[in-house]
Amino acid sequence: MTTDLAFSFLGSGAPPVSLRRAGPAHLVEAGGSKVLIDCGSGVSQRLIAAGHAGAQIDALIVTHEHSDHLVDFYQLIVSSWHQGRNRPWRVLAPAPALANMRGQYEAFARERALRIAFEKRPDATGLEVVFEELREGPVAGMEGLGIEAFLVDHKPVEPAFGLSLSANGSRVVFSGDTRLTPSLERAAQGCDLLVCEVFIDSQMPVTAGVRSAETVASVQSYHMTPAVVAGLAKRADVKALALTHLVPPGADTVALFAEVRAGGYTGPLIVGEDLMRLELPARLLRWNGAALGF
Repeated sequence: MTTDLAFSFLGSGAPPVSLRRAGPAHLVEAGGSKVLIDCGSGVSQRLIAAGHAGAQIDALIVTHEHSDHLVDFYQLIVSSWHQGRNRPWRVLAPAPALANMRGQYEAFARERALRIAFEKRPDATGLEVVFEELREGPVAGMEGLGIEAFLVDHKPVEPAFGLSLSANGSRVVFSGDTRLTPSLERAAQGCDLLVCEVFIDSQMPVTAGVRSAETVASVQSYHMTPAVVAGLAKRADVKALALTHLVPPGADTVALFAEVRAGGYTGPLIVGEDLMRLELPARLLRWNGAALGF
């Protein structure tokens, strides 16, 4: 069975700690290229669990500056070196996220030098990083994989990006973190798979000492509720919809599924789970030993 484009959920969670859902991270494979999108908490472990390793990744794209999307950057660098990585990292991110990751990298300069000098591994090239600013438009240099970055609206965090990923006629659109925005509407039109964030407002009650009504309203304002996601998928006539970056990570997924259906989207619907892999054009879902069509 041919797989031209594969999309894997490494971390489908959000800032709250969850044993079920690691921090935001996804893997795209096509034409021999492997691209990691975001590097949230636990990404190095999830890569190994998914049968990959940081040493094999061709590029890392970080969509925006929020901590849950880049907190494990340095751990990824070091763990990949321990796996035998022997080429520099290519890292693309908007300027504020780049500044954060440069800061992480520089903060460990002394530690890194000690490791290199003492451990005497064959090659230190895998610890080197080439930082590139992510901008709107095509991302060059990905063999067999087309990547187009488009601006989304996650203000006050800006810029923030979504991604259109394509190979051999198959196309996946990844929303990134965003409120509903025309750029995402345009990108999603007719795509084979829309992978979309979701803020499950019905499962985010006000909780004394944790979140006020103002907190809930603020966080909801720069994300998309199940009803909004359903409307987007329906209008864009996507061939399949998958949900990720679940807020809260411990949400009742059956209730979430029902909410999206109530919102009017009737096509194939997947609530993402860590280590789930979706393959196109076969429209095959692999997870935990199961194989299903979607």
